[in-house]
Amino acid sequence: MKVLLSDSNLITSSKVSSLLKSQGWEVFSASRWNKAKEILEANPDIEAAVINLEGFGGIELLENLKKERPDIKVVAYCGHKNIQLQTKAKELGAETVVPNSVIVSSVVELVKNLTS
Repeated sequence: MKVLLSDSNLITSSKVSSLLKSQGWEVFSASRWNKAKEILEANPDIEAAVINLEGFGGIELLENLKKERPDIKVVAYCGHKNIQLQTKAKELGAETVVPNSVIVSSVVELVKNLTS
């Protein structure tokens, strides 16, 4: 499986990427929509995206991604107290929204559940 990962936090991004790769999945990283669009055009078989909504353009990436490729399943994450951002992500089509505090421990299971 191919997964698009967007997180400007290098520590979290590295951990999430390593976990996804440990499952044999190919991970593509993009922190902005223009880079994500290039990746998606070159890899039309990407099935899932894991997006940090906070930071550089996460909500913009989610919005554009779901407009261009509504078939891609999205796990989004942000601070647990950021109810407004969580609600916006659901409105834009994220299948799952979880707090930052659980993304590293649960990302593999979340992506498997979305794509099975």
